[in-house]
Amino acid sequence: MDTTIFAGLLASLPAVSFWVSWPRRAWASWIVAGIILALWVGGFAFVGAEETARLSWIGVGAWGLFGGLYASYVVGRNASDYAGLETLLKERKDKKDSLQKSVGGAKSHGSVTESEQKEVMALYGMVKGLSEALNWDEIRPKLETAVQQYLGFEEFAVYVSEMRAQNTFHPLVTRRLGSSVGASWDTLERYLQERKLPVSTAHLMETPERAVLAPVRESQEMMGYFFARLPPGADGQTALRKASGFADEIAFAFRRLKLFQEVERLSQIDGLTGVYRRGVLDQRLKEEVVRARTFKTTFCLMLMDIDHFKKLNDTYGHPFGDQVLRRVGELLKQSVYETDFVARYGGEEFAILLPRADAAGVLRKAEAVRQAIEKEVYQLALETIRVTMSIGIAHFPRDGNSPEDVIHQADQALYSAKETGRNRAVDIAEVKKK
Repeated sequence: MDTTIFAGLLASLPAVSFWVSWPRRAWASWIVAGIILALWVGGFAFVGAEETARLSWIGVGAWGLFGGLYASYVVGRNASDYAGLETLLKERKDKKDSLQKSVGGAKSHGSVTESEQKEVMALYGMVKGLSEALNWDEIRPKLETAVQQYLGFEEFAVYVSEMRAQNTFHPLVTRRLGSSVGASWDTLERYLQERKLPVSTAHLMETPERAVLAPVRESQEMMGYFFARLPPGADGQTALRKASGFADEIAFAFRRLKLFQEVERLSQIDGLTGVYRRGVLDQRLKEEVVRARTFKTTFCLMLMDIDHFKKLNDTYGHPFGDQVLRRVGELLKQSVYETDFVARYGGEEFAILLPRADAAGVLRKAEAVRQAIEKEVYQLALETIRVTMSIGIAHFPRDGNSPEDVIHQADQALYSAKETGRNRAVDIAEVKKK
């Protein structure tokens, strides 16, 4: 049998091994190497006994086997290099992904930090602006803008507590709440009471609507209350945290305004009698004239004088006279409506301004005031003392078209009351009839 074909086939198998196994199929090269070994060993049966042919076959087989094994070695090493390269690429990819994630986190953190910094600056500007307000009218629009810009709420209310009644609140700002629980303090207070929620603690409301409720407190003193309806999709806890921080920040401005308000009130109040001073009365009269002219209404002025007050001072001393003045101020405030205005006109003289008052009603009220003064009893040692008061009445615009005219006419009526026996109320209209 001609062994030339087998020799050529055997010699070509190393190339075939490279072809079928490259670049990483080392197992295929080992299969080809096994085939080469099998063909080489099996081929001795066909070579014959001739020594030259056998040596030639041994050389071809050794070459083919060496080539097959070398192909297996090369492909195996290449597969190992590929595996190492893939591992390196995977590590680099993982590092890249990790780096991108870190960069993304840094950007996100930077964005959050920038946003928080902007919020802090906005809050600082808001607090500064609120602290510069001198009265509630000035703070109202600033407060409304601050809530919209800093908190992002469009539907809210801010309530202010009374100076001497911390649990009594009145609205300072109410915006787009309609029939909401927070639209009035009565409904909001009822909500808190029904659920036994303390006014001094912030709350997240879920029903009947989503809202945040936060007290405005300075130390332990209630300055006001904040209510805001949450927009759809808002995170309740985040909104509650920001609303509570906002309420804490505006508490100082509220405290400052309340102190201004109290100082202003005290500067307008007569320290002895507790009623308004003469200067405040003059200003109020001017305002009332403007209001009456604008709305075509009327008002009345009563001027009152304690009878024989100088004699009381001379007989019983100035401390007793101060006691009488103090008590008369209390009785006058108790005898009129909240809309009426009581002032000390000077010395032992007082004045009451009564808006939208008719003549008959004023006479009845003047008589009631006179009787209250007359009935009051003062004890000094073992002596019981009573005082009386004369009252003069004038109306705008019936008796005068200016504050000065009305005061003059009321003073004339008071003079007439004193001249005709004291302890009586006289309307200037009756004096003019005589």
